[in-house]
Formats: sequence, structure tokens, C-alpha cells
Amino acid sequence: MSEELRPDPDALLAAIASPASGEGQLKIFLGMCPGVGKTYAMLLAGQTRQEEGVEVVIGVLETHGRVETTAVAAGLPRIPLKPITHRGVTLAEMDLDAILARRPQLALVDELAHSNAVTSRHPKRWQDVMELLKAGIDVYTTLNIQHIESQRDVVRQITGAPVHETVPDSVIDRADEIELIDLTPEQLRKRLDEGKVYLGDRAAAAAANFFREGNLRALREIALRLTAEKADRDLRAYLRARRIAGPFRSRERFLVAVGASPFSGQLIRLARRAASTVHGTWIAVHIDTGQPLDPAGTARLEAHLALARSLGAEVILTSGTNIADAILRVAAENNVTQILVGKPLGHPLWELLTGRSLVNRLIRRSGDIDITVVRAEKSGHRWRPDFAALRRPSFWRELGLGTLAVLATTLLGVLLLPAIGYSTVGLIYLLTILLCATALSQAAILATAALSALVWNFLFIPPIFTFRIGGADDVVLFVMYFVVALVTGQLHARLRLRERAERRREEQTRALYQFSRALTEPAGLPATMAAAAASLRAIFAADVAICLPAADGRLSGEPIAGPALNERERAVAEWVLARGEPAGRFTHTLPQSPGFHLPLRTADATTGVLVLFVPANRSLRLEERQMLETFAAQLAVAVERHRLHESAARAEVEERSRQLQKSLLDSVSHELRTPLAVIAASAQRLSTSAPDEEGLLDEILTATRRLARVVNNLLSLTRLESGSVQPRPEWCDLTDIVDQAVTAVRPDAPDRAFPITIAPDAATLRVDAGLLEETLRNLIRNAAQHTPVGTPVEITARRHGDTVTLTVSDHGPGIPPSRRDAVFAKFVRGPDARPGGLGMGLALARGFVEALGGTLTLAARPDGAAGSTFTVTLPASPAPAHEISPPSGD
Repeated sequence: MSEELRPDPDALLAAIASPASGEGQLKIFLGMCPGVGKTYAMLLAGQTRQEEGVEVVIGVLETHGRVETTAVAAGLPRIPLKPITHRGVTLAEMDLDAILARRPQLALVDELAHSNAVTSRHPKRWQDVMELLKAGIDVYTTLNIQHIESQRDVVRQITGAPVHETVPDSVIDRADEIELIDLTPEQLRKRLDEGKVYLGDRAAAAAANFFREGNLRALREIALRLTAEKADRDLRAYLRARRIAGPFRSRERFLVAVGASPFSGQLIRLARRAASTVHGTWIAVHIDTGQPLDPAGTARLEAHLALARSLGAEVILTSGTNIADAILRVAAENNVTQILVGKPLGHPLWELLTGRSLVNRLIRRSGDIDITVVRAEKSGHRWRPDFAALRRPSFWRELGLGTLAVLATTLLGVLLLPAIGYSTVGLIYLLTILLCATALSQAAILATAALSALVWNFLFIPPIFTFRIGGADDVVLFVMYFVVALVTGQLHARLRLRERAERRREEQTRALYQFSRALTEPAGLPATMAAAAASLRAIFAADVAICLPAADGRLSGEPIAGPALNERERAVAEWVLARGEPAGRFTHTLPQSPGFHLPLRTADATTGVLVLFVPANRSLRLEERQMLETFAAQLAVAVERHRLHESAARAEVEERSRQLQKSLLDSVSHELRTPLAVIAASAQRLSTSAPDEEGLLDEILTATRRLARVVNNLLSLTRLESGSVQPRPEWCDLTDIVDQAVTAVRPDAPDRAFPITIAPDAATLRVDAGLLEETLRNLIRNAAQHTPVGTPVEITARRHGDTVTLTVSDHGPGIPPSRRDAVFAKFVRGPDARPGGLGMGLALARGFVEALGGTLTLAARPDGAAGSTFTVTLPASPAPAHEISPPSGD
């Protein structure tokens, strides 16, 4: 037997007051489906750690009746489960506080995707595990592949089985180790046939549905691939942490550089095909060199990045003045094995002069990384020099400034030539080039350097007024001057680009800091959103609107911050809220809209829409869009945080109201029961001593019974809401229960017939007789009170497989479908109800049935006649002699 551990209150307080400094390690035992042996492997690993001297406890364990699982758990201390009562049902959940108080080195927590009882601290067990890890406790846990959030839709498509309990992928990424418990489909189906997964009819149904061989093969592939991806991420993190150059060829990983070139789209599609062929992964990287792009180039770049994302690439945006070095740096950090580049289209001489042969630089410096050079599709394009920079108006302005500087230097040289000589004039020209490089662009510097060299040659180097150079030393001097001017101009231009990039990064960091302060300083959601909108308005010099959904999930009437939206913009915002994707200007969805609409997305939902109205004569640069997406993510977190605070406050108010209501009902009910009992006893004694007043005494007794029933209902309601209703099932005769319920109701409905039909196979039922009788009394009394006098109330009981259904049918006017759910609410009565009653009977009936583990529904009579039918469905055990509870997982 496992040792029972009880939490020490003092130890618990100490644990909460002084949390551990480091977080614990998380190991997940992953399986493709139930029955592969995850729990067994977890317990075996726990036994091994205990033998190594590690303090191990079982936080929660689901053996599902498997003998081998129970046996391997022997000797491991177990924390007792914590009973939690909700709506009359007592559930046993992991006692998180007891584990924190015990503070073991390792906790074994089964079924990570489990949903906790409603009143638990966390709604999900994986959140309990996160708290244990933060307290410095290591955790071993189990998980099936279908319970991972990103795999839920895939598994449902394969198996047709819906998945209701999931674990976020961030928990999987957080895991320090994942151990795949792998079985072949043949081995798993053999375990199923041997009764080691499910028993009886359930095993046969599982073999014909979820456990079909095709399903198991597909699930196994998903589990293997997910484990391999996790191992690949861990390997890349290991390489980065230890600055190992790599690559480690554990699997193929491709990289493709994305730019504004028209051929980037072809490279992206090729990278996707190459990665898919070898079942590898791929990265699309864009290097921001600081060179501005024209609107057409910006649009192409954004389209290429969107294409890469849509094809499943991991998109990385980085900066650097040397494209080859930046690509190789990203490749080394991400364990890339192949880099895909396009065949150069430039003229060899032009590439030699400009140093722009990216392919050659990558090949020379790539080391162990393969470089795959692919040709662009035939498009009739021939090489031509790129003179795009020369077509910009800024280039001609800068060239004019450079020409003026050369002219001024020339005049100075003419004046000083007799005293200093033409070689010194060349140095003055070189100084002019260096000064111009601090203010002019790269192309303008090259043109200014060439112009200065020609002017120096023509006016100062003998023979003057010609471009011919007489002496060999003058030829060397001229060539050296030209080379030094070009090199220094290029270096200065690169330094300016770096300076611009650093300034941009500094501005982005400052903007991010200011925006973060705007989100944290004000109190209340409206004030926070107004401050955020003002900050964004200052950063982007554009109007900003923030729209949040109302309680019905649609956008509220007006934005919570910013200007009002017209009907068209509102429709775009509604679309973005529903789809969770950007739309409007700068996108391919509703691009006619003047606003750029970004969803405020969290891991679980879209919490709102951010709308940016950029002036028509401006565009969003790539880095600006990146920054805006970062701000949108922060806004989404802020909205989610405020809503969680509001939910917690509402829950606290509701809990206090519920406690107050419970106390009030409890006090009033108990205060009424005592005088009612005295009145009833006195009336009965008077009926024997004063027969002449029998009619009046009957009315007293009837009113007393009615008032006592109301008080009992109030007490029952209090018991249900406080969670103190705990069924005590035992084998009962259903006929006796129904007869007792009818007998109790008959004095209030003496003119009614109560036909009872109970099938022989439903006559015996394992149930709490008192709760079921009280349920039937409420249903029968409700039917008698709201139907015409003299009409019968029919009670039937039948067995359907592993359930028993009891129906109470009447011949009244019926209840419209729109009100059938409302009648089960507390203190709700129909519009045509007779006077009297508080509207508690049906609410109590449903509460009692749910406490018994069943359901209570309302429908029209199945025979088409007027009236209603209440159906109670209860689980039925197969036989009194033995009770089998087949397992449902590991």
C-alpha cells in the first residue's frame, strides 16, 4: 500500500511565504493514444529516481483498474486527493497545496490535460503543474498526442472523435524532456484484444472506431514527428547556448533569403518543396541592410514574407549591412544544413567592381553548410546594371551638393597650386570626399569621387587640360587616389547605414518602452486603452482606434479609444475580429479600406482590433509594421489581463452573494420548520378531539403540508448549492420508489390517476433512493399542478443498454421549445402558472438528478398528443452481484 501523506498547515504557509528560487524540470511521457503504457513508464521512472535517493511523491494517479499499473506504484508515497463538491457531486482532485507544503523533489502527475472541478484554483491540471514547476518541484506527467492544442483538429479529422481537453503548445515547448512511449499499431491492438486498454463492449467499439489500424498509424506518425521537432528545437538551443558552429545534421533544415527581388517568390516555393520532400523544416530570413525601398519594393517584400508564412516557414527578420554574413549568422544559430540562393544574374565584371556576388561570398564562408544555387525561371530578363538609385530625386540633389564641393575644392586648388603642388591638391580632394561621405548616399559618393578624380587629372596633373597622364609616378598616384576615394567613400557610407540602423533600433526600443509604460500606468481598461492609443498616435503620427468586443462577441458600439468608425471600417473590423487575421490597407484582404486593421490576438482568442489610419501619402515600412504587430500583441495581453481581473472580481462578488443567500435560506428555513411541526402536530390532535371542526382542521393540515414542502425545498436548494448533497447508492426496487413518490403527492391531487409502467429489466437499480424519490415527487407534483383536473400523470421506466430512463408525462398545454431550458432555473414559473409555489421544484429535480450522475430533459409527448414529458436518464450497473468499471486511458 502507498504511504498516505497529510499536509502540515505550518509547512504550507512556509512554502507559500518562501518560494523556491529556481524552477523545476518538466518531463512529459507522450503517447499516440490511450493504452500505450505512459502511466506505467512514468511510475517506473519514479521508482528509479526514488532508488537514486530522490524524494518522489504521487500527486495524482489514474490506474483505471489495471493490475500492473497499481503494482508498479507500490512503494511510492501518495498525496491524498482533495475532495471538491460541486452541485451535489463530490470529485477527487489533486491536492496542489498539499504537494507545495510537502515540497518533494519530484511529483508524478498523471493525465496532464485533465480539467479540474469548477471550484478548483486552476481550471486545468497543466496549470497546477506550472505552479509546481515555479515552486522548484520537478514534475513527471503523461499526455496523449490528441490533447495538444495544435494537433486537436488534425486528430479529429483523422479519427472523427472530438477532443475537449487540450494543453497549450507552450507547455510542450516548456518541457525539458519528452519521452515518446511508442508501440506499433499491431502491438496496441493486441493489448486492446487482451483487455489491457478497455473491457467488454467498449473494447470492441474502440477497435472498430478510434483504434482502427489506419488511425493508429497516422497518430503514431504525428507523435514521432512532434517528438522529432522538439528534439530539433532542443538541439538548436544547445548549439546557441554553447556557441557551437554546427550544423548537426540530425535532420535537414533549409534557409532561403527573402528580399524585394521578383525572383524571391520562386525561391520560397522551391524551399517549401525541398523541405517537404525530405520531411525537413525551413526558414525564410529577411536582412534589413538599412537601404530604403521604394513603395513597389516594399509591397513585393511584404508579399514574399506573407507567402513564406502561408507555406509554413519560420520567418526571421534581422538586420545587417553585410547580407552574406547575416545569412550565415542566422544559419549557424538555427542549425541550418542547406541555404538556397538564386543563380546570380549580374554581369561578372559588374559584380567584381561592386562586390555584390552574394553566391560567391556564401560559398567561401559557409563552412559545413551546403549552398544550393538554383536558376530563376525563364522570363526573358537579361542582365542590366541596377540604376534604380540614380532615378531617385534625392540622388540628384546629393550629386549636386557633391559637384559644388568638388567645384569649391577646385577653386581652392587653383589658388594654392603654386605653393603646394598638384599632389597636395589631390589630398585636399580626398579630404573633400571624406567630408561628403558623412552626408551623402553611397551612389552619390561614388559619382562625386569619380568626378573629383577626373577634375584633378584634367586641371592639375601634367600635362594639364588633358586626361592623359605623362609620368608613371603620376599614373600610380592617380590610381591610388581613385581607389582610396572609392574605398573611403564606401566605408563612410556603410558607417552611416549602421548609424541609421542603430538609431532606428534605439527609436524602436524607446517607443516600446513608452508604450509599455502607457499600458501599465493608468487604472481601468478605458484609461489604459486611451493611453495606449495616444502613445501609438505619437509614434506613428496617425489616428488610432482600439475596438473591443461586447458580451455577445461582436464589436461594441464605439471604439474604446480613438475616433469612431464608419460603417465600412466597422465591417472590416468585424471581419478581423471573427477571423483573427489582418485586413484593410497594406493587406490583400479588403485593401480599399483606408485603415490598417490588426487583430489583438492571445494564445486562446482574439480580444479586439487595432485600427491604424496612415495618411494616404504615406506607407508603412517593414520595421514599422513589425513594431505595430508587437504593440498589438502587448495590447492583447493587457486586455486579457484586465478581463481576468474583472472575472476574478465578479467571481468573488458572486461567491459572497451565494454564501449570503445560503446563510439566509438556511436560517429562514430552520426557523420555519419548528413552528410548522408544532402546528401540524396540534392540528392532528385537535382532529381527534373536535370532530365538528374537521373541515377547518383539514385546511390547516393542507396549508401546513404546503408550507412545510416550501421550507423543505428551500433546505434542499441550500444543500445543493453548498455542495453537501452526497449520493449514497444502493440496490433498490424502482417500483417501491415510484409508489412512495406517488403516495406522497396523492393528497395534493386526489382527483388524479397515476398509471405506472416499469419494465422488468428496469425494476432493480443501484441509486440513492431518497434523492430519486424526491426528484419524482417534484416532477409528479409539477405535472399535477399545471395540467387540467382529472387528466392522468403517467410514469414509465425502461432500460436502454447501460442507462435507465424514467419519464413523467402529462396532458397539459405543453411548454414551447424556447422556454424548456428556462423552466429548470430557480424561482422561475410559467406565465400561465396557477397561483402558489416558488418555482423551485424543477430546479431541485435537475440538481438531484445531476447529483446522481444523470440528466433531466423536457420535450413534447412522443405520441404527438398535447402535454409534456420529463425524462430522467440514470446510469445503470449491469448486475447487483458484481460491478465492472472499464478503464478509459492510461
